[in-house]
Amino acid sequence: MTSATFIGYAGVVVVLITYWLLASGRLSNNDWRYPVLNIVGTLGIVVSILEEWNLPSMVSQLVWIAISIVGIMRIAQLKKAK
Repeated sequence: MTSATFIGYAGVVVVLITYWLLASGRLSNNDWRYPVLNIVGTLGIVVSILEEWNLPSMVSQLVWIAISIVGIMRIAQLKKAK
């Protein structure tokens, strides 16, 4: 297993655990850690995609990162408004 593949698997684990934490109520979507963990996991997946190129997968991961950035900005605005 290459290091890029290992990093990709680690990214998948982070994304899945993050989703499990959200679904189980242990993490809120208004918590800054939720989108940050999504970005960290997704970047791991991107590393593996760069080694084994797959355009549709890369597009989905980049969109996932963009959505997470929007989430971080929303959370920051909510905290600013308080």
